[in-house]
Amino acid sequence: MARIHKLPLLRCIFLKSFFILCTFLVVISLQELTFAASFRLRWVEVDVVLDKDGKADIRYAVRWSCQNANLHGFYFEGFTGTPVFNYEKCFALDQSNKRYELSIVPLSSSKYDVVLSQGQAFHDGEITYVLDFNTDLEASGNLTKTESELGTLAVFDWAPVQWDDSMEHETVNVYYPIEISSLTPTKEELERIKFKTEKFVNQRYLIDYSAVKGYNNQIFFAVKFHRQNLGSRYHFQIQTYVDSAYFNLTTMAPRTIGGSTEGFRPAPEPYVLNRFFPGSILSQIPFNFVGTLAASAFFILFLGVFPLFIMGRKHLSMLVAQDGLSAIKWTGEEWVPPALQVGTFRKKGKICDNLSPPEAWVLLDIPLSQLLGFMISNMERKGLIKVTNVEPLHLGRVPAAQRSVDPYENMLYDAIDLDGTLSQSAVNNIVLTIAKGLEQKMWDCDIEATKKYYSQRMGKHLKEKKTADGFYYWDAFRHYYYGRSYYYDSQHYCRCDDYAKGLQQVNSAVNQGFSAFRSSAQCYEGPFLQNVCHDACHSACHSACHSACHSACHGACHGACVSSGH
Repeated sequence: MARIHKLPLLRCIFLKSFFILCTFLVVISLQELTFAASFRLRWVEVDVVLDKDGKADIRYAVRWSCQNANLHGFYFEGFTGTPVFNYEKCFALDQSNKRYELSIVPLSSSKYDVVLSQGQAFHDGEITYVLDFNTDLEASGNLTKTESELGTLAVFDWAPVQWDDSMEHETVNVYYPIEISSLTPTKEELERIKFKTEKFVNQRYLIDYSAVKGYNNQIFFAVKFHRQNLGSRYHFQIQTYVDSAYFNLTTMAPRTIGGSTEGFRPAPEPYVLNRFFPGSILSQIPFNFVGTLAASAFFILFLGVFPLFIMGRKHLSMLVAQDGLSAIKWTGEEWVPPALQVGTFRKKGKICDNLSPPEAWVLLDIPLSQLLGFMISNMERKGLIKVTNVEPLHLGRVPAAQRSVDPYENMLYDAIDLDGTLSQSAVNNIVLTIAKGLEQKMWDCDIEATKKYYSQRMGKHLKEKKTADGFYYWDAFRHYYYGRSYYYDSQHYCRCDDYAKGLQQVNSAVNQGFSAFRSSAQCYEGPFLQNVCHDACHSACHSACHSACHSACHGACHGACVSSGH
């Protein structure tokens, strides 16, 4: 009987031990999953500055989120044309405004390895990679001339690179070398420059028509395309048209596939199916003229029996189709120019009431030297820095000082060189970072209404701010509007004027508001090289021709099949 009871006892002990071991392994696995390394693409924003000769400056801002892992970089591929990187303008910036240099190594003619230089890695938080390069969009077929019922137009048919990850939003800003009369383009002005879009562009994206100031206070036309919650490998194709008189282009899209153009070089057309199916999945297939001939031969040899049978049964339907096909031409009657749609995702009357004082200062277009002077004075007041000389301005870091709660002040602190100076590039970077923060908050707000809100609420903001920083800045801004009598510490604020003068000796462009600063020669950090500066490349190498051929062909064939009972 002893043996009969001993066996169940051992089996019970074994089962309990096995259960405990399994539970332990599950707990360990859950902990590993909880603390597993993860990367996530947050958003992508692209600026495309078009030149009259068909070349462009393109700037990508790519925001990554990283948790419990070492993020070095990513592969950049699938762009159109040949990129010439502006390496001094390529960098990464983390959430603490720490700047990293980038190493951009070509792995092939169409693939680059983009990593933080000197083996650096980013561990936790968010970091933005900025890539800036030039390319020839006319040579790649993305910008060329085309004939239409409206006359000769310049077509811009392009898309940024497709990303393997999904993202919260993607924005593409296109800046044209087209001078207009006001910062808010009207419908009449858009019609004057013959701005048109393909129908799928208006269906897919939020569109905002705007303008930016260039040299000599010139105003240039700009369009923003925006979409939220994009899936993996989303194809952000843009296809727009303007009057060709605004460009000096030497290529023309042929009226027919493989056709010729008098006086112009035929534009490259590696995605010929975009003629017939603009914006569709088929338009993304790399199918050029040679491929079209091969596919046509295949269709005739192997799939031509069935349509011949249909046309044999209905000779009249064949004649209808023949008549329709003979009418295929760019100016065919069935082609209707895409309707002009003036849209914006800025909501009229919506006010952004959460701007920080530096962001409000930039919005109100107050001289930037005054803003930086107030920031320096406030940091000096808090013991973060010391001013060792005023003209020229020299600053010193206080080693034992704690970091500021204001990220822009921390950025200014980090920008102080060992010799105590603030370089021109450092000042530009601070101003543009503030402007970028303003852009992120103001993307759907009414700009003029928000300006009025802040200009009329200086006193109220001053009363509402309980912190010393808030009181200091809003009192300083109110002073600028209403005079020195409102200063609670006039001697302290007078030093701000001295600091502003010292900054102007280093960078004369800061002696003006942001709208003028961004068009200055010093403002070279943003994406605009020749005409404008910053206002807040994927595989699509699409052709410049429109969908007229598709409309006529589709109408003829559809009529034949329907009339034949199929």
